[in-house]
Amino acid sequence: MNTEKFSTLMYALTKIAARDSFMEFLENWDITEEEYNSIRDYLKEKYGVKTYV
Repeated sequence: MNTEKFSTLMYALTKIAARDSFMEFLENWDITEEEYNSIRDYLKEKYGVKTYV
């Protein structure tokens, strides 16, 4: 996997999701803030992926 491209994709997706309300975005996908933080931390630790939020 190209982690640089994956990181760019995740950054862009989270930036787009944050335009209106990132919390509303998470709620629509039935993801809690704690779950998202866990996912974000995992991606950063495992793959070096940076997200916007």
